[in-house]
Amino acid sequence: MVGLDADMTRDEDCDNIGLGCALEQFSEVEEVLNMIDNVKNIYNTPTFEAEYDKLYNILKQYYEQPHLLDPHLDKILAKFMGIIKDKSSQPELKHATFNYMYQIIRVRGYKVVVRHLPHEVSDLLTVLTFLEAQNPNEKDTWRGRFVLLLWLSIVVIIPFHMSRLDGFAPEQPGAGSSKKLTVMDRIFNICKTYALSKDTCAEASAYLASKFLIRSDVKELYMGAFFNWACDLHSNIQEENTIHYGVLAAVAAVLKHGKRDDLLPFAPKLLEWVTTQNYKNHKAILVRKYGVKIVQRIGLTFLRPRVAAWRYTRGSRSLAVTLGGVAAAGDTEPITSLPDDDDQDIPQEVEDVVELLLCSLRDDDTVVRWSAAKGVGRIGARLPALAAADVCESVLTLFAEHERDTAWHGGCMALAELARRGLLSPQQLSSAVRCAVRALSRDEVRAGGGAGGARAARDSACHAAWAFARAYDAQALAPHADALANALIATACFDREINCRRAAAAAYQENVGRHGMFPHGINVLTTADFHSVGPRHNSYLVVAPQIAAYPEYTQPLIDHLVDLKVEHWDFAIRELAAKALYKLTDKIPDYMATIVLPKLVQKTESIDLNVRHGAILAIGEVIYALSQAKLPNGQKADTLISEDVSSCVRSLVGRLASRQQFRGLGGELMRQACCHCIAKLSLAHAPYHQDPTIDEWLNLIEECLSHEVQVIREKAIEAMPLVFEVYLQNDDLVYDGVKAKEKRAHLMEKYCEQLSNAGVNGLLFRMGYARAVGSLPKFVLSEHLPNVIRSLIECTKVTEGTTKWAEARRDAVVGLTEVCQTMGIVGGVEGHIRDVVKALLDCLAEYTTDMRGDVGAWVREASMSGLLSICRQCAIEAPQFNDSEVISAVMCGVAQQAVEKIDRTRAHAGRIFTSLIYNEPPVSNIPHHDALKRIFPSDEVEIKPQRQEEEEQLTSENSNVVLWLFPGHTMPRFVQLLNYPAYRYHIIKGLVVSAGEITESLVKHTTQSLFSYLNSLHEDLETLKSICDTIIQVFRDNLHVKRITGPIFNFLDRLLSSGSISPILENKESTFAMDVLKHLKLELKGGKNIYKLLDSINVLCQLIQVGGVVAAQSLGPLVIYLCYAERYVRRCAAARLYEALTLYGDVCDLPADNLDQVMSILADTDWEKDVNELRPIRNEICDLMGIERPVMKQKAP
Repeated sequence: MVGLDADMTRDEDCDNIGLGCALEQFSEVEEVLNMIDNVKNIYNTPTFEAEYDKLYNILKQYYEQPHLLDPHLDKILAKFMGIIKDKSSQPELKHATFNYMYQIIRVRGYKVVVRHLPHEVSDLLTVLTFLEAQNPNEKDTWRGRFVLLLWLSIVVIIPFHMSRLDGFAPEQPGAGSSKKLTVMDRIFNICKTYALSKDTCAEASAYLASKFLIRSDVKELYMGAFFNWACDLHSNIQEENTIHYGVLAAVAAVLKHGKRDDLLPFAPKLLEWVTTQNYKNHKAILVRKYGVKIVQRIGLTFLRPRVAAWRYTRGSRSLAVTLGGVAAAGDTEPITSLPDDDDQDIPQEVEDVVELLLCSLRDDDTVVRWSAAKGVGRIGARLPALAAADVCESVLTLFAEHERDTAWHGGCMALAELARRGLLSPQQLSSAVRCAVRALSRDEVRAGGGAGGARAARDSACHAAWAFARAYDAQALAPHADALANALIATACFDREINCRRAAAAAYQENVGRHGMFPHGINVLTTADFHSVGPRHNSYLVVAPQIAAYPEYTQPLIDHLVDLKVEHWDFAIRELAAKALYKLTDKIPDYMATIVLPKLVQKTESIDLNVRHGAILAIGEVIYALSQAKLPNGQKADTLISEDVSSCVRSLVGRLASRQQFRGLGGELMRQACCHCIAKLSLAHAPYHQDPTIDEWLNLIEECLSHEVQVIREKAIEAMPLVFEVYLQNDDLVYDGVKAKEKRAHLMEKYCEQLSNAGVNGLLFRMGYARAVGSLPKFVLSEHLPNVIRSLIECTKVTEGTTKWAEARRDAVVGLTEVCQTMGIVGGVEGHIRDVVKALLDCLAEYTTDMRGDVGAWVREASMSGLLSICRQCAIEAPQFNDSEVISAVMCGVAQQAVEKIDRTRAHAGRIFTSLIYNEPPVSNIPHHDALKRIFPSDEVEIKPQRQEEEEQLTSENSNVVLWLFPGHTMPRFVQLLNYPAYRYHIIKGLVVSAGEITESLVKHTTQSLFSYLNSLHEDLETLKSICDTIIQVFRDNLHVKRITGPIFNFLDRLLSSGSISPILENKESTFAMDVLKHLKLELKGGKNIYKLLDSINVLCQLIQVGGVVAAQSLGPLVIYLCYAERYVRRCAAARLYEALTLYGDVCDLPADNLDQVMSILADTDWEKDVNELRPIRNEICDLMGIERPVMKQKAP
C-alpha cells in the first residue's frame, strides 16, 4: 500500500499453483513452533536466512486459506512475545523474531493478528520505549517497527486515562516540554514520525493514528493538531517530494473510525484543503485514491447516519420461495425503519463531495473508481429520496457513447453499489438495466481507453447484474428479465476474456437463484457453469449450441455473434464466431438464410478490414451449415438463400480483387478468409459449376500457394482439393470453352512444373505446390501419377541451387506421403513404391544447416513419418514390399535419429521406432524383432496412432512410460541395440554426435549409458572389439564431414579417458589406437581449423596411455603444436601434455629423471613467447623424450 515491500515480489515465484483451497489444517504448526524456539540459536548465524526462507515457503501455501492459522495464532504469538519481552534477549534476536512475526502477519492480515497481541496496561510503556529506541531510517529493521506499531495500536485502546501513566500531572510546570513529554505526546510523535515513513510502516502508523486519535482523552488535545499538521504538510501536493502517502492514509483512517460529532468541526477545513489541492487530477494513483477516501468520509460526516425509509426493500430472500418451496419463517415480514426526514437540509458541501466522487468514477485507475463507487453508495444511503434520485441520474449519465470505457466501468460499479443498498427506485431500475446490458456488449479497442478498458466495464456490468438480483424481487425485474438473461448468457458464452465469461455465468446463476425469471434458468446455468465457460473454445462451440437449443436464446445469441463478434478486433474471436455460427445455423435456418446472410454480405462492403474478414469467414460457415440442415418439408436449407445473396457471394472474390483488397497487410487477412470461404462453399456444393467464378477461385488459390505467410498457404492447400473434387470432377463440365478433363491436365502440368521452380521465390512455390499436389483427390492424381511422383521425388533432392531450401524438401516429403495415402499401394503407387521409399530414406541423411540451426531435422522428421505411414500401408495391402532390405534400412535410419542430438527429433524417432515394432498388422522383416520388444516393452511405450485425431487424445497414466524427450529415458534403451550388428553402425554414428556435443545433460546421459554398456562387455571381448572397429569405420567413412568429425574428437577423448575400452587399449595386437591416430592425422592433414586442432590435442594426449609406437607417434604432433603459430594452441598443447604425462608418464619409455625434467620445462616455460625463443626449448624436450625433432618445411622456390 505505502512503500515497497521487497517480500511482496516473492509471491510471483510461488510454485504451489493449484494448491489453493485444498488444505484442511495448518499441518506444519509444530514445525513452525520449533523454528520459533530455534531462532535464539541461529539468529546471528548464516543458517538464519535459510530458516527464514523455509518459514516463508511453509506459510505461502496458506495465502488463499489464511483462516487455517487462526486456531494456532495465540500459541504462536505467545512464543514470539516470550522472546521479545525477555529482557536478556539481544536486540538482534528481537529483530529476528520480528521478521518471523511479519511473515505470520502478511499471511493472516494485520487486522486479525493484532487482536491476538497482548494489550495489558504494562505493555504500553514497554512497546512505546522499544519503538522510540528504533531508527526510522534503518532499512534492515523495518519489519520490527511495523510489528511494534501494530502492537501499539491495540495497546492504546486501554480503558484508562493515559495521564495516569505519566509520572507528573499534565498541568505541572514543564509538562509537554522535551524533558517531560506525556505518554500521549510520545505516542502522537510516534504517529507523525512514522506517517512520514516511505516504507510499509506508514500503513501501520495510519492504523495506529485511527485508534489513538479517536480516544475520548486524546481527541480534544490532538485531533485538530493532527489535521492541521497534515494540511500544512501538504499545502502543495503537486510537488512529488512533498507527498507523504502515510499521512494521507492516516487522515483517511481517522475520518473512517472517528465519531461524527468529533469530526464535524474539522470537516469544512479538510474539504477545502483536499479540494484546493485538486487531487483528482494528480498523476500519482495513491494521491487520487486517498483523496477519494477522504472526500467520501468528509461527505459522510456532514450527513447523519440513518436507514432511509424510502429505499427499496425486498421482503423475501429465501431460495426456497424462488424455487417454489415454502417460505422460511419471517421471510415475508415487512422491514420497518425509522421515520424518514426528507425535509432535512443538505449542506452545500455534500453537493461538492458528490460532484468530486462522480468525477472520480471516470478515473484511469480501477482502485480509485472502485473507492468512488463505494462512496457514492454510502452517501446516497444517507440522502433524502429526491437528492438520492439525482445522484442516480448523474451516475446514469456516465453511460454515454462518447464516454471512455473507464467511465462505463465506474458507472457500473456505482450502479451495483446503489442497487445493493436499494437506492435505485423501480422507475430508475429500467434505465440501470439498459445501461448494464449496453456495457456487457462494449468490446472495442478505443484510443485512450485507460487502464481496465472495456474488459473492466463488462466485468463490472456483470457485478451490477448480480447486485440487481440480490436487491430486487421478481416483480421489479420481470420487465427486464429477458434482456438481462440474453445479455448475460451471450457474455458467458462469447466474451473474449475468461474472467468476464465466468462473471457473467455467476451473475446469471444469482439471478436464477434469487428470482427465477430467466427462461430455462436451471438448465442453462448447469450448462454454462464456472468450469465449462472457462476454455474459450468450449464456451463458443460446445456451451453456446446447447443453450441455443432453447428458442428464447437462439436468435439473441446469433444476433450477438453477427453484430459484435464477427467484426471483433481480435482475429481469433472472429474465427471462433464464424465457427459458432456454423453450430447455431441448424437451430433457425430460415432466419440465417433470410436475415443473417444478407447482413453478412452487406458487411463485405465495409471499409473496416476486421468487418470484411469476419463477414467472409461467417458467410462460408453459414452457407455450409445451411447445406447440411434440412427444413421441415425435407428440403435442404440452402434453398432459402435468395438469388441476390447467391450472386453477391459468387462475385465476392472478383469484387475484392477489383478493389485491390488482396494487397498489403490487409490483403493477407482477405486471402485467408477467401480461401477458407472457398473451401466451405465447395463443401456446400454451391451451384457455381461452369461459372467463371471457379477460374477466379483457382487463380486466387494459386497466388496464395506461393505466398510467404504460412497460414495463407495452409488455407489455400485446404481449399484446392475441395474445388477440384466438386467443380472439376465431372468431365462434361466446360470452363471458358475448355472441358474439365483438359483443364485438370493443364493445371496438373503447371503444378508439377512449379515443383522444380528455382527462381527467386522458388522456395515458396515448392513449399505451397508440394503440399497442394499431395492433397489432391484420387481421381486427379491417378491421371498424372507418374509425373506427380517424379516431380515430388525430384523436389526432395538437394541440388546446388536449393541447398538451403529444407522447408521445400520437407513439404515434398509430406506431399509424397499424402499421395501414397490417397492412392493406396495396390492399384495405386505400386509401381513407384521402391522409388518413393528410396527417396524418403535418402531424406534421412538430410543435415542442412543455416543461421537457424539444423533445418534438415524438419526433413528427417517428415521422412520418418512418411516411412512409418508407407510401412503400415504395405503391411495391410502388400506385405511383399516390406522386404528385409527396406525394413532394415528404415529401422536403422530411425534408430540413428533416436540417439542424435536434437530432443524433438529424437523423441519423434523414438515414437516412430516403437510404432513400427508394435504395428498391427505386424511389419515383417524387422531385424531382431523379439529382442526389440524386450528392450521396449509395450506397457512402457506409447504407440504413435495411425490417425491424427487419435494422436490428439494420446495420454498415458503409466508412471513407467518412456519420456522420449529426455535422453536419460531413451539412451539406456537404444544403446542396447549395439548388441546386434544390424543396428551397430547407425547407433554408433548417432552416439558419436550426441556424446561429442557440448550440451551437458545430453553428453552426461549419452556417455553414462554407452560407457556402462561397454564396461559390461569386458568379458565379451569379441563384441567390444567389433564395436571399436565400427567406431573406426564411422570415422573412416566420414572423414572431412564437418557434422561428424567435429563431435568425434570430443567423443574419442571421452571414450579413451573413460576406461570402458581398456581391454582393447591394453591388447598389444589391437590396432584400434593406431587406427584412431591414422585417421586423426588424415582429418587434420592440410587443415587450418584451430578448433579442430585444439580438439585433436585432447585425443593425442589420451593416446599416450597406449604406450609403444602409438605413444611415440602421438607425441610427434604434440611437440609440433608446442611451436604452433597461434599462442593459444601452444599454451593448450603444453598444458594438456603436462596433464597427460602426469597421468600416463609411467607407460612411456622415458627415464624417470628425463620425465621430471620434461614436466618441469613444460610447467616453467611461458608458451606465449615468440616461437623463435620457444623452438630450442621444444627441441630440448624432443631430445629428452627420445623423439625426432620437427623440421620446418622449406617453401618451394
